[in-house]
Parts: sequence; structure tokens; C-alpha cells
Amino acid sequence: MKKLLTFAAMMLITLSAHAQLDEGTLSVMPKVGANLSDISGAGKILDNKWGIAAGAEVEYKFEDWFGVSAGLMYEQQGVEVSNTNYKLKTEYVIVPIMAKFYVWQGLALSTGIQPGFLTKAKFGNSDDNFDIKNDIRKFDFAIPIAISYEFPFGLNLELKYYDGVVDVVKDNFNTAWTGRWSRKWYEDKNKNRTLQLSIGYKFSVGVLK
Repeated sequence: MKKLLTFAAMMLITLSAHAQLDEGTLSVMPKVGANLSDISGAGKILDNKWGIAAGAEVEYKFEDWFGVSAGLMYEQQGVEVSNTNYKLKTEYVIVPIMAKFYVWQGLALSTGIQPGFLTKAKFGNSDDNFDIKNDIRKFDFAIPIAISYEFPFGLNLELKYYDGVVDVVKDNFNTAWTGRWSRKWYEDKNKNRTLQLSIGYKFSVGVLK
């Protein structure tokens, strides 16, 4: 029992030390998550689509209450066409750059900028699939906002929402694949919108002062 209590005490000391990622700390956080995405401007024509997200971010804490992070994420986005089995599937490499404000213990609010780079785009179903990468803009840009909580042992939960500011589809898109469904959303603004829930583990890699 004494050994068990000693081990528990050592663990608490370790966790407390981890919790103090204070001013000057450089940290790394691998993370995975789920995306619920859609495209604006289409009303009831399009439905949300689930996807995955995975990557890592580096954060530097300038003050106990303020840090800046930069990440590299692979994310699946897109949309489903209502009342059909057709989907628009897009994949991006995302580079979120965030200012993070620690408002209470491990609770933080974040915002920043988020460029994205298209790596894959397909439209269709299991029987009929089109590679439409040439019809989708290669560059995306969004303004993210997020709320996160970091537990003393390093686990981090984050809920992030971002709205794109760039139209997804090019103006001179190939009409061959759009004959399968309504084209109304092309007549409106069509921008990526994503709600993301992620889990990560943050650990310190050094103190820079």
C-alpha cells in the first residue's frame, strides 16, 4: 500500500509539472478529430458530410494567458446531395495559425487564419464517380474560432468552427458531372463550412526565454 501511495504521489507531481506549461514554453500536440462539413449557399439542396482530421500543432506560450500555435492538418471535407447517394468529397492540407487566449486554468479561446490546399476532389457514388480536382479551387482560406480545454495530464479537447471566404468551385467548371444533380448552389456563393471536434495530447519540448 505504501508503494502504491508513493507511486500515486509521484504521478500527481508529474501531472502538476505538466500542467504548468507557462510563459516561454514550446509544446507539440498530435491530434485527431472528426469534421462535420457543408458548403454555404445551397439551402436544402445539400446535407452535412462527416470526415476525419489528423495532424499536429506547435505552440509557443508568450505569457501564461497567451500563446500562438501553428499546425499542419489533413482534413476531409465536402457535402452530400439531399435525397440522393451522391457526395462531393474533398481533401485538404490545412495550416491553422491561431492566437490562443487562456481565460481560466486550461480553458482557452482561439482565433486566427487558416489557409488550405486541395489534394483531392471527387463527386459521385459507388457506381458513378468523377475526379473533379480541376474544377475545384486549389486554395482555400478560412477564419477559424475555437474553444478548448487542456487537462492537467496533457489531454486536450477542442471544438472549432471555420467559415471559408473563397468559393469552392471554379467559375468555369466542367458541366459534365453536374448533370447528375441540381446546379442551383453554383449560382450562389459556395464556401466550405466545418465544425470540428478533436482530441490531442500536448507535451513540452522545451522552454525558450
